Amino acid sequence: MFQAMGVHGPTLSPFASLVLDAALLGVAFWLLAKPTKRPVMDTLFLAALVLSVSLIRVVMQPLPNIQPVTVAALLVGAQLGARRGAAFAVLVAMISNFFMGDGWWTVFQAAGWASVAFAGSQLSLVTPSGLNLRRAIFASLAAAVWFDIIVSFSILDGTIGFVEFATYLLHGIPFDLLHMAGNFAFVVWMGSWFSNLLEEQPSLEEIEFAVVNGHGIDG
Repeated sequence: MFQAMGVHGPTLSPFASLVLDAALLGVAFWLLAKPTKRPVMDTLFLAALVLSVSLIRVVMQPLPNIQPVTVAALLVGAQLGARRGAAFAVLVAMISNFFMGDGWWTVFQAAGWASVAFAGSQLSLVTPSGLNLRRAIFASLAAAVWFDIIVSFSILDGTIGFVEFATYLLHGIPFDLLHMAGNFAFVVWMGSWFSNLLEEQPSLEEIEFAVVNGHGIDG
């Protein structure tokens, strides 16, 4: 199933890659599945968001380890909730890697960005007055390091020891710093705009609250 060691880990055979993508897609749909109906515009907005961020990542591929998805996942989680944030992360990883190179590492990228989205949903980055820029900056810097560590585990295939893995992590520090610098630039430059864009979409909690209240009134 694993043919060779690639840039981020073992390369999958076509069949294994298909199974992996199907599993990731299933996870994304499970995260989006709820017993209540979603407004069509809400679904279309999330789809457009996924496609747009995926395209931006593909276009920015020549820039080493500048990952716009990390900040996007952080803010999507903060504004739209953990489930939609994680689904966003998984779908962006799948779609962008379809063009940039799919493989075993996709699982770790999806998991890394999904965990960043979950963290964003728990950190109170957005207040009634808007995005807390200082808190968002610190969160984005930490998210860069966290994501890079998660993705680094994709190289472990049973033949790499602790010393080799530690050396790999040390060699990756310059790329971690680039990721952090990119996140800082994204948050300062467009963090508030992106947060305001997401604010127009109701969160999962707001949708559920509205549905429950609606049934209560009807009853």
